[in-house]
Amino acid sequence: MSITIREALQLPDMVQTRLIAGAGGLGNPIRWVTIVEVLEDPSRLQEGEFLITTGFGLDGDEKRLASFIPSLAKQNLSGVAIHTGFYLREIPEEFVRQADYYRLPLIEIPVEINFSTITKAILQPIMNRQFETLAYSQAIHNQMIEAALSKGGLAAIVKELAKLTGGAVKLVDALGFEVVQHGNRPLDQAEEEKESAHAVAIRASREHFGSLTLTKPKQLWKELDDVALQHAATLCALEYVKERAVSATEWRLKGDFVEELLNGKEMNESELESRCRMLGYPLHGRHLVAAVRVDVTDAFAASELHQNAITLMRRLCDRQQRSYLLRERPHSLYFVFPDDRTSLLLLEQFASRWAQLHPEQPVHIGVSNPCEQLTDVNRAAEQALFALQAYPFLAVSPSLLRYSEMQGYQFLFPYHRSQESLMGLWKPLLDPLIRYDTKHNQQLLETLDVYLQHNGNGLQTSQALFIHRHTLKYRITQIEDKTGCRLEDAHQRWQLHLALMARRLQQHLYPPQS
Repeated sequence: MSITIREALQLPDMVQTRLIAGAGGLGNPIRWVTIVEVLEDPSRLQEGEFLITTGFGLDGDEKRLASFIPSLAKQNLSGVAIHTGFYLREIPEEFVRQADYYRLPLIEIPVEINFSTITKAILQPIMNRQFETLAYSQAIHNQMIEAALSKGGLAAIVKELAKLTGGAVKLVDALGFEVVQHGNRPLDQAEEEKESAHAVAIRASREHFGSLTLTKPKQLWKELDDVALQHAATLCALEYVKERAVSATEWRLKGDFVEELLNGKEMNESELESRCRMLGYPLHGRHLVAAVRVDVTDAFAASELHQNAITLMRRLCDRQQRSYLLRERPHSLYFVFPDDRTSLLLLEQFASRWAQLHPEQPVHIGVSNPCEQLTDVNRAAEQALFALQAYPFLAVSPSLLRYSEMQGYQFLFPYHRSQESLMGLWKPLLDPLIRYDTKHNQQLLETLDVYLQHNGNGLQTSQALFIHRHTLKYRITQIEDKTGCRLEDAHQRWQLHLALMARRLQQHLYPPQS
C-alpha cells in the first residue's frame, strides 16, 4: 500500500523539508521512492514514484530546465524533491510555476539532510502498510471463506463484506437483476453525492456473472476496502460456478422427467408424486406448456442463447417463488408451469426482459391450452409448438402467442403435422380457382380471400380490390361455380375460409424448396 505526499511531509525526518509548489497534489499516493542524480530518460519512471534528485545537469541548460517538470508530470509521478546546494543553489521560478500548473508537489531538501534519511523515512511506513495489508488481506480471506462455507451463499458473502467495510453492498447479476443488497443506502441526493462507489466484475473462466458494488462515504473509504471487495468478488464467482453446477444437475433431472412426459411414458400416481416432490413441482391442478425459440440460425449462438433464456427464466421464477419444469430441445425450450395468472405474467415479463437484453435476437413464445393432468403435457406441448410455428403471421402481442388466440388456426391442429394433410383440406376447393387464375390471368382466389375478410360486404370488397361492383359480382359467380359452394351459406363460407387458412399455413410451414 502507499502513503500520500501530505502524510510524508508530516513524518519526523521530513520536517526540515519544504513544500515549494504543487500543493494541489498533496493527496497523491507514493508507491515507491527513486533516487536519480542524472535524469536522462524521464519515460523510465513509473506512475506513483516519488523522485529525489540533485538536479545535476539542469543548471544552465534552458531546454532541460523548461521540460523538467512537464516530463515528470507526464509520467504521473507522485512528487519530486530536489536536493539543493549541490548543483542547484535554489529552485528555479519556472519549476515553481509549472509545478503549480501540473499540481505536482515540488519539495526542497536542504543540503544538511542525507538521501538515505529521506528514503528510509518514506519507505518505512510504505513497507509497514504493505505488511498490514497482507495481514488484513489474510484476515479478510479467512472471514470471507467462513461466510462462504456457512451455506449462506451469495447473501452471506455480501453481508460479511458490508460488515467488514461498514458500507452498503449490492450484487447485480449479468442479466441486470439485483440478487442481494446489504447495508444502508444514502437517504437523499445530497448524501448520495458524498458517497463513493467501487464496482468489481464477478468473473470465472472468462464468463461474466455480474458485478459487486461497495458504497460508503468518501471520507471513510480506505484502500483496504478494495482488498475486501476483490476477495468478495472472487468468492461470489466461485459461488456462481457452484450454483451453475447444481443448476445443471437440476435441469438434467427436470429435462429427463419432461422428456418422458412428452414421449407419453405411462406413470402411476405414486411415481408421479414422488418425482414431482423431488423436483419441487406441484402435481395437482392444471398445467400449461410454453415453447420458447430464439430467432437465430447459428447453432453455437443458439446454444448460448438457450442458456441465457434458461437463466433468465430461473431468475424471474425465483423472484416469484414459482416452480416449473424444463426441457431443452435442439431448436426450442419447453417450460411446464402451473396454470394460473402468475405463470402468464412471468412469460410476459420474460419476453419483455429478453427484448431489453437481446434486441437483435428476438424470442418467440407459444403457449398451450391448460391440461388437466400432468400426463397430458405431451398434447399441450404439441399445441405450444404449433402456436410457436404459426407465430410469425399470427402473433397478436409481442413475442407471445397463446393457442387459444390463434384466430381459428387451432382448428387445423393436428393437420399441420404434414403437408399432405393440409393440402387435403384446401386443394379440392381452391385448386380450380388457382388453375383458372393461372390460365386466364384472373384474381378469383384473391377476391375470395378479400370477400371473406370483409364478411361478405360487397361494397367494402370492391373498394379494397379497386374493382367495379359488377366485376365483383361476376367473380363471385365464377367462384361459386368452380368451388360448388354458395357464399350466402354461412357453413360453406366457413369451409372456404378454413381452406384458405390451410393453404396459408402450408405455405408457411412447408415453403417450396428453391
